[in-house]
Amino acid sequence: MKKVLLALPLCMSIVGLHAQDTYLQVYDIISAKCGSCHIEAHESGLTLNGSAAEVYDAIYDAIPVNAEAAGKGMKVISPGDPYKSFLFSKINNGLALDVNLTAGEGAACPQEGEPVLDNKQIELIRQWIIFGAKETGNMVDTTIIATFYDEGGIQSVPDPPAPPAPEEGFQIHYGPWFLWPETEHEYWSKFATQIPEDLEVNRIDVIMGDYSHHFIIYKYDAPTYLMNPYGLRDNDPEFLGVSLVTANQFSYDLHLPPNTAFPWESDTWLDLNSHYINYSSTMPLACEVYMNVYTQPAGTAVQEMHTELPANTDIYIPNNGLEYTFEESLYDSGDDEIFLWGISSHTHKYGTDYNVYKRKADGTKGEQIFDASCESTDGIPGCIDEIYDYQHPPIRYWDSFLPIKVSEGVIHEASYINDGPSPVWFGLTSDDEMMVLIYFYLEDTAGLNLPSSVPEQEPLIGIQSFPNPANEQVLVRSEEVFGRDLMLQLTDISGQVVLTQQVYAGDRLAVIDRKQWASGLYLLQLTDNGTVVYSEKIFFR
Repeated sequence: MKKVLLALPLCMSIVGLHAQDTYLQVYDIISAKCGSCHIEAHESGLTLNGSAAEVYDAIYDAIPVNAEAAGKGMKVISPGDPYKSFLFSKINNGLALDVNLTAGEGAACPQEGEPVLDNKQIELIRQWIIFGAKETGNMVDTTIIATFYDEGGIQSVPDPPAPPAPEEGFQIHYGPWFLWPETEHEYWSKFATQIPEDLEVNRIDVIMGDYSHHFIIYKYDAPTYLMNPYGLRDNDPEFLGVSLVTANQFSYDLHLPPNTAFPWESDTWLDLNSHYINYSSTMPLACEVYMNVYTQPAGTAVQEMHTELPANTDIYIPNNGLEYTFEESLYDSGDDEIFLWGISSHTHKYGTDYNVYKRKADGTKGEQIFDASCESTDGIPGCIDEIYDYQHPPIRYWDSFLPIKVSEGVIHEASYINDGPSPVWFGLTSDDEMMVLIYFYLEDTAGLNLPSSVPEQEPLIGIQSFPNPANEQVLVRSEEVFGRDLMLQLTDISGQVVLTQQVYAGDRLAVIDRKQWASGLYLLQLTDNGTVVYSEKIFFR
């Protein structure tokens, strides 16, 4: 991605010199705006009129005297997380729309007639916290903050989503961090959930901007989070003891199947990975992500959901306009099975297709189970119009789960045409390429009371059902008129007949209007005196 250098006036610096340590700029603001009130023996218990070192010791990772804030797990400054920082809540002044003081947390600051901080000053403090609230070092670009608030910028999520009700879950707010026009960046940041007891996660709703390249949630299964600093990092986490939760390329509300969940232990730590690209040629971008995490008591689910993100890094694509296809086999030893729930894929801009197959025992391709060019059928192979959208690949789900022998596994295959200025390899930027598979699976289906599978039957030639998948209506069309009266029957995956209607001789079209049927797979059959003459699976979204 081309980088653009803008000539910006020196006066856009917020406070002090651009090269000054970020904390010293923050200290100047706190000293000027808060120091006259927060003197020794102030009722808040917070003294802010001391030296820079004294103020830092008083605020960094310090428990607030305010009982309500302390009860929420807030710190005066919680490094890496402004939304758990009581000082930021007090000075926010409406900048972060999801931050509001409650009655027990007192009044906003400054008080006693002092003018409130302006947005650039508040943002500087927020950015300092987001980047780890370090005492030394220049980690915040004050010029881009000034440009954003003085000249205008793009809010990636202008309307923050409402959080879950407290009894249903919690919200995580990631960012913002800023990008100049026509640039991109990727950050990691560890996050303390402060979960007081073991629980299960059955839904994760991720909301991010259109310019987001991806967002990935990892979970620390060991205390290796201690090896990573607070705040945004340019490097990925120490992967000892880290497992994948989910990965998103666009906003998506992930509902796990009934009786399955992600188990999260008390005080779970996450590592959050965000990658944004600013496609604007003129305006800076504020990069944000919101996660609504929905929970249930531990022990509610009967099976644990697992997630994997294997990548084939051995790809090289010359820039000669020819299509190159790479494949990789994923399998293991043993006689165990896993049960696939969902599959999706990830490439960058030179990707042209992505397919997944069952792998046979002899190592060759078996049944194709995923086609990323079949967005119209949610990744189910066999669609009529194949269109590959690398930014919005489909996710294919199996309601009854797909058993895979681990000794056989799957083969994933990706194709590319490089029409760019130079050859590309596997890499992290949007000008590199990737070949990444994501899949969700169970290790067992015991206790799920799964319905029996819908019988496999090939549809007869000359009859077509469309659209499929469908929303509210399905049309069953014949190339020729039906020669005799037929009976149309629709059955859900549990075997219950949900619709029976007559199709008359001389008709060429039968219409199925959706009732109050749940989303899922249904079996459509046309019968002649009890004999099935046409059968097809229909999926209602």
